[in-house]
Amino acid sequence: MNYLRSAIAASAMVVLAGGSSLVSCGSDEAPTSAGAGGGASSVSSAVAAGGSGGLAGSGVGGAGVGGASPTFAAGQGGSVGAGGSCADAVVAANVTVKPVDIIFVVDVSGSMSEEIASIEKNINLNFAQIISQSGVDYRIIMLVDHGPGTFELCVEAPLSTIPKGGCATIGSKPPGTNPGKFYQYSMSGYPQSNDSLCLVLDSLYGTKKDDFNLAPNGWVEWLRPEAAKVLLFITDDRPSCTWLGGDTPIEFDDKSTSAGAKQMAIAFDKALLGLAPQQFGTSAARNYQFFGLIGLQAKNLAKNVDSAQPIAPQASPLDPFLPTEGVTQDECPSAVSAAMGYQYLAKGTGGLRFPVCELNGFDAIFTAIAKGVVSGTKIPCEIELPKPKDNQELDLKTVSLLYTPSGMGMAEEFVQAASPAACSGKKNEFYIDKEKGKIFLCPLTCVLVEADATAKVQVKIECGGDAF
Repeated sequence: MNYLRSAIAASAMVVLAGGSSLVSCGSDEAPTSAGAGGGASSVSSAVAAGGSGGLAGSGVGGAGVGGASPTFAAGQGGSVGAGGSCADAVVAANVTVKPVDIIFVVDVSGSMSEEIASIEKNINLNFAQIISQSGVDYRIIMLVDHGPGTFELCVEAPLSTIPKGGCATIGSKPPGTNPGKFYQYSMSGYPQSNDSLCLVLDSLYGTKKDDFNLAPNGWVEWLRPEAAKVLLFITDDRPSCTWLGGDTPIEFDDKSTSAGAKQMAIAFDKALLGLAPQQFGTSAARNYQFFGLIGLQAKNLAKNVDSAQPIAPQASPLDPFLPTEGVTQDECPSAVSAAMGYQYLAKGTGGLRFPVCELNGFDAIFTAIAKGVVSGTKIPCEIELPKPKDNQELDLKTVSLLYTPSGMGMAEEFVQAASPAACSGKKNEFYIDKEKGKIFLCPLTCVLVEADATAKVQVKIECGGDAF
């Protein structure tokens, strides 16, 4: 899931020569190394990239790669006669996105009535519609009690097949499954305040059954292995439950402390990846992001739990917390807890955090989440080889990538490795896959670029050599 991504612009992918601008988000403040996830951006000129963080104990995500010496200075073309580089940074970008499965986990406890109503009001107009208009192939899966009651959640058309106004009279009928687009795994009375993490794991393969037997083997039936995953938790409380599905019981309790929250995030990440690596990825290459609409204080009022310093006093109350920004123990007025465990999951997987108390701003928040989901389907670690001019052949030995940190200053030239196996572990390497017609950044190079919110990577290739 590298997802979702930025402020929604903690990071951005930009085609420099008049191309389109894409948003991508990342984290450089997770406990340690970076995870993977999201899709691939094929950029045939230059990109500005941002990235994702990882949880402590994880490996590095991204593509594999690495070595050659510089052949031209920053800002210069190659020496192919008077024409310069035959494939330079003036080609429009071709962006490839992955499909995305979005899993909503909604607290239906007694303090969540207004939030549930706001979700029902906004999920079609300010969420699904925005993603649909983006062209992303999305699927929504709701893990929440279905029904017309105050503490149940019912979704109407066009997302589901229940007609507009139909939820008021739905009674005990099942959710309006819309194959390929909308599914709801209903568990009567659940999730409650603290048990969402355990329910996600217990229902994944059907240990915890859904009320209507729509997925006898669990909601994993509705996931697509090729799709990036977004876990979106909506609650005003903190995680605190014990999962019995592993070899030994695992406590998911953030203990309302920074240390406890970090350990809880690591434990849940490990359990989720262990259950379904084919869906959520591995510690070396995560395929999910965690988003939280949770009980933390608004960004302009929140203080960093570790430094006690304001996080972003000039921000709007509706602005998301970016993965690069600190965790807060300050809770918003109507919330029970700031849910630091969920915050660390968001930071560690490159997701966003929003205050659940801003009920009047749910339309803006859902719009921001939707844009984050869309942008999260694109990552900058795969670059499509530029198409040569005038049917010339590309000399792949001359491929150069110029990396400009923060989009300004002195450019650094990344070096080419012969194959993925030749990646040496340095942070300035890439390799070329002739069959796919793509340039891939090494894992550590990918991490470097993703962590740089305004990085620029420029592709230059001379003509007249081996064609791909």
